[in-house]
Amino acid sequence: MENSVEGSIEISISTMPNKRIPTYKETLGWLLEQLPMFHRVGPAAYRQGLDGIQTLCRFIHHPERRLGKVIHVAGTNGKGSVSHMLAAILQAHGYRTGLFTSPHLRDFRERIRVNGQPIEEERVVHWVSRLQQCPDYPQPSFFEFTTAMAFAHFAESELDFVVIETGLGGRLDSTNIVQPVLTLITHIDWDHMNLLGNTLPMIAAEKAGIMKRGVPLILGRTQVEEVQSIFENKAHELRCLLYNADQCYRLKKVPLEDSYAWRVERNGKPGSHLLHCDLLGDYQAENLGQALMAVDVLRHMGEDLEDEKVLQGLSNVSGLTGLQGRWQIWGHHPLRITDVAHNQEGIRAILDQIQSTLIRLSQEEEGDQPQAHWVLGMVSDKDHDAVLALLPKAGHYYFCAPNIPRALPAEVLSEKAKSYHLTGSVWPSVDHAWRAAVSAAGKFDLVIATGSFFVVAEINHCGQN
Repeated sequence: MENSVEGSIEISISTMPNKRIPTYKETLGWLLEQLPMFHRVGPAAYRQGLDGIQTLCRFIHHPERRLGKVIHVAGTNGKGSVSHMLAAILQAHGYRTGLFTSPHLRDFRERIRVNGQPIEEERVVHWVSRLQQCPDYPQPSFFEFTTAMAFAHFAESELDFVVIETGLGGRLDSTNIVQPVLTLITHIDWDHMNLLGNTLPMIAAEKAGIMKRGVPLILGRTQVEEVQSIFENKAHELRCLLYNADQCYRLKKVPLEDSYAWRVERNGKPGSHLLHCDLLGDYQAENLGQALMAVDVLRHMGEDLEDEKVLQGLSNVSGLTGLQGRWQIWGHHPLRITDVAHNQEGIRAILDQIQSTLIRLSQEEEGDQPQAHWVLGMVSDKDHDAVLALLPKAGHYYFCAPNIPRALPAEVLSEKAKSYHLTGSVWPSVDHAWRAAVSAAGKFDLVIATGSFFVVAEINHCGQN
């Protein structure tokens, strides 16, 4: 089982006989179990400072200096989608493009891609074995190890561009030793307050840490004044051009016979072409605007990016880059969807689309009103109350816990939910909860699994349909 909820594999590569090359399964087991991994155990795995990643990269001759042109992406939500969109656009133009994102849903190798293809198993084995030999840093974090491996793989792949998503924050994130040609921060909202700060300006200051002297910055969303000033002051200090994507691009949904597209407005003027995107979440409108803003800035920097190929890339983001888990439709009758929304902003972003989807389903149904069946699981260090307060009381809830140490027990989640008049049943696993919801749902009902990347990861791994 090679997903983000990997079971325990009790083996240490460092103690295996020197003559035998470890298998990929053994390597992955060591990587997931022996190193502190934030997405499994939470803040205990978080390493503040860049000394660790710098030590690892120095040991393997500084691959971070040989990456090609780097686009560095941070933000509270949307940074993964925007990173994949940018990679798809560049790939559609024929550029050899690396993509580093986290977390993964099914296979660790999803985190490190070249032209959409995950890093090969043998390269994972090679770089883990090599990095283990670093004498000056005996126990790096999982993310430090993985970031060094990604940089090494990209350097040896001789790329034109690399799109790098931060793991957490920005200033002290392991990815922040790169020298980008463009930085992008989607927006700032509440998340990881125990690590990044308990005010929005403090969180903004951490994410603004990816800004570099003279390197343009795109802000996906114009922030409230006290947060916006953080970026404007930093841009002035570093002499960076700052672009607010939402002040330039607006996208409006255009219904088609059996789907929809986007009408793009640039500086208030509608474009002549409809933009089709295979990422079906309505919230992708904002992310698409940021990607288009990045295209404009790259053009200003001298890159030859053609409208037709930009549209081609955005119409096939999942196909080109392998992105999953964003308003991902698994089947119909009942309609079955997974989405990795896991904080206030993420949940808020899908609520309107869930409501509009139920309205559409009601138009197809001649009998009872369609119902929403929520398969809900969360991790223990999130703001559960803020998320639960947003959820509709009319839904049917199937409480579960992803199979990671950091998971919030389903029974605890259920009890918390009762305070917000959300009632339902407790299930022993994500798989059980998903199957129960699908079984109970009517033909025109909606089943939505959300609340954590790891809930979606387990459903994706089982290939539920």
